[in-house]
Amino acid sequence: MLLATAGPSALWYLTRATGAVTLLLLTASVVLGVANVGRLQSSRWPRFVIEGVHRNVSLLAIAVLIVHIATSVLDPFAGIHLIDAVVPFVGSYRPFWLGLGAFASDLLLAIAITSVVRRRLGHGTWRAIHWLAYLCWPVAVMHTVGTGSDVKQVWLLALTAACVAAVIAAVWARVGFGWPARRGVRSTAVAASVVLPAALVLWLPSGPLGADWAARAGTPTSALTQTSGTTSSGTPTGSSGSGASSPAPVSGFQGAVTGTVTQTAAGGGEVTVNIALDVQSSVLSQMAIQIDGNQEAGGGVAMTASSVSIGSAADPQRFTGTISSLDGTAIDARVVSSGGQQLTIALALQITTGGNATGTIRVAAAR
Repeated sequence: MLLATAGPSALWYLTRATGAVTLLLLTASVVLGVANVGRLQSSRWPRFVIEGVHRNVSLLAIAVLIVHIATSVLDPFAGIHLIDAVVPFVGSYRPFWLGLGAFASDLLLAIAITSVVRRRLGHGTWRAIHWLAYLCWPVAVMHTVGTGSDVKQVWLLALTAACVAAVIAAVWARVGFGWPARRGVRSTAVAASVVLPAALVLWLPSGPLGADWAARAGTPTSALTQTSGTTSSGTPTGSSGSGASSPAPVSGFQGAVTGTVTQTAAGGGEVTVNIALDVQSSVLSQMAIQIDGNQEAGGGVAMTASSVSIGSAADPQRFTGTISSLDGTAIDARVVSSGGQQLTIALALQITTGGNATGTIRVAAAR
């Protein structure tokens, strides 16, 4: 896939990648911890080996987590401050969901610090604190689906599902070890391992996978739009004499896109390619692209004409324009609204043989 030169920043990509890797490593740490508690071992994997791998995976998870926090703070798009990443629920960017991440990070760091001074604390105190790892993991999962910009991407949903399945399998293996001793506690653990994931699956379609999640999750208006000011009642200024408010100007944003690509033959070697995309934005959530051109021998299309529209479900053609640059699956476009605001759009798409499209979008106010 060829990326547009004006694509999302490296910090944005690094934040997304380290977030996913942290969840994967934390899951591995929890699974190994459960296995060690259950005294699961073999001739190839004695207990001390499992303990060593568990410790090293946990340390690696903390290292990647630090990079995740640093890139989140350094990336100016969301406006996340260091205190937001340390003190839960005080930030302005998706405060609850970001706060869950801060809470999970604090728990993980507390576990690591107390492990260093384990001998001074005593085994009982250290063990009680160490059990917080089992709370840290589900909180981290909720942070991932609530804040992650890739939550609608198949790869992140698959990764999350795999992590949940791995922990469930570990819990069931641990419960089965020594059954039926402490049957009440073990039965509760089994029930929780079924009910909680089921509740997550039922909530996702109306939550992070639903429409306008970015706005509902608490993304600041400044990150979605650039308002022209408000009256004392909170109504945007710049409205017409009749009192109806005009749409607020759109400022830059970046996010993920998913959709479909279809191609039809128009005769004489000419083809029309239609791309319909769902945009991860509460302001401009739908995008349509039409490319007319001649079929090339290698399977590409030599563009002769194009049209681009982007808007919301209520106003899908709020901005319209044409493609300014087409390089493989990297598309640059320039669009304008009826009010005269101009935007530049940079798309980096990956298209499967089945016609499914995923990728990223970066929108900026034209200068």
